Amino acid sequence: MAYYGNHNLAYDFTIFEEDERPVRPYAKSKDKKSGDKPAESAAGREKQNKTGSKPKNKRPTGRSRIGRIALIVAAALAVIVIVVSIIHGQVQLTELNQEIINARAELAEKQSVYTQLEMKVDSSISTTAVEQYAKETLNMTKAANSQKEFISLSEGDKAEVTLESNKNIFEQIADAIASWWS
Repeated sequence: MAYYGNHNLAYDFTIFEEDERPVRPYAKSKDKKSGDKPAESAAGREKQNKTGSKPKNKRPTGRSRIGRIALIVAAALAVIVIVVSIIHGQVQLTELNQEIINARAELAEKQSVYTQLEMKVDSSISTTAVEQYAKETLNMTKAANSQKEFISLSEGDKAEVTLESNKNIFEQIADAIASWWS
């Protein structure tokens, strides 16, 4: 880095120094109608600080502060409502899942009871139980071959279709014509 006299060109600290020129409260301008008038109004002069420039950070007034607070409160309430609705939905989902689990457990239990009862009914109505009941209680015996009669059908099976005869003359004519086409 080159050194040029008393000035350091790499760092220009003059931009951070305050302006020591005298500050005029307002600038004069010439207007054709009113003559000499100040460039800014009285309200504009009140906004100027010591250096003559307008302030950058203006504190909010009462109305804008209340508006900001209301906006923040509304946003917070919206977030709270969303979070509460999500939590409520999760609670309902958990309750419904628990009901499904309980219903499935009850279904499995009922199916087990059904299977047990079905096996009990099947065992009580078995063919051996029926034969035993017929022999002991009703004094019945099995049929012997001499008691059995066999029937033979040598002519074959026949089927007859009977028609209802309570049709009027027009229906009979329509049926006759339809039978010619078939």
